[in-house]
Amino acid sequence: MDWVDVVKDWVWLASAMSPFVAGAVLLWLRSQFATKAEHQEALTAVSKGLADIRTHVDQRRSDTDERLTRLEVATEGLPTRKDLEQVGDRLAGVERASAVTAEAVRGTERMMGRVEHTMNLLLQQKLNEERAR
Repeated sequence: MDWVDVVKDWVWLASAMSPFVAGAVLLWLRSQFATKAEHQEALTAVSKGLADIRTHVDQRRSDTDERLTRLEVATEGLPTRKDLEQVGDRLAGVERASAVTAEAVRGTERMMGRVEHTMNLLLQQKLNEERAR
């Protein structure tokens, strides 16, 4: 038997079964991939979700812009680093001046204490002289 004879003997069987095989393959492919309606439904759902996300992002951006504007307005008049350094330098100068003043006051207190002591001694001597008379 020649291979041509084998093909002639079995070709009727292959041609009779080919519509069933093709149908089975198409059914299997249909179960594996989405139909146009399912694809359109999924596309609609994704588009709606993206629109919702876009709305939320726009709202947050608007809120953030408002907050940033308020912060800029609030921080407009705040001192700069240079201003704070100058204030620190001035405070250091005031601290040094107050230390010098405090030392001068302590010296004056000591001197007043001596003067008071001297005045008390003089007053006591006068009182003693008045009593002795």
